[in-house]
Amino acid sequence: MVGTREVSRSRPDRRVSRTRKALKEALTDLILERGYEGVTVQGVIDRADVSRSTFYAHFLDKDDLLMAILADLEMPGLDPGQWKPDDQAFGWTLALFDHFGASKRLFKAVGGSQTGSLARRETTRQLEDLVRAELSRLNAARRLDHVRLEAVIRFLVGTFIGFMDWWIREENEHLSAAQVDRTFRALVLPGVSAALDVAVQIPSSF
Repeated sequence: MVGTREVSRSRPDRRVSRTRKALKEALTDLILERGYEGVTVQGVIDRADVSRSTFYAHFLDKDDLLMAILADLEMPGLDPGQWKPDDQAFGWTLALFDHFGASKRLFKAVGGSQTGSLARRETTRQLEDLVRAELSRLNAARRLDHVRLEAVIRFLVGTFIGFMDWWIREENEHLSAAQVDRTFRALVLPGVSAALDVAVQIPSSF
């Protein structure tokens, strides 16, 4: 009996998930085609092939749907509290590129919108917190004063976002997350390693 109840609960959950996914994909496609301002709720409904009542059962309006898409862009839950002193310095860069690479279409779709700008600022803040925690783990404050420490943080975050902007260009979309990460580490981390006087795993070529 318990197994039957669990199955009955999971079916609506899967339907809800499929419906929300279809609506998100519809809005993403339409933004890429028309720009965010050119998209209407009716257009999303038609593209997703759902009823108006179904749309409003999940989202208040297209802005609410866009916010749900942006939530999918949030970074993976890297927990600095779980890092160990002997972990590789900046060993999490590939995980970040993997995550953002899986959402490249969403970045393209929302990049030019006002809400996309807000998401970019939030992503920047999250990355700064992540790098700041890594520098704390590496005891960087013992070697750098506050001004130079913040410069390193801004440099790393700015170059990471710059690499993402470069990656989502049509001519570079074929590159894998591993290729982008290798290039990032080869070009960016030698200077950081020298500034911090810490060993960083750096590819010999890219």
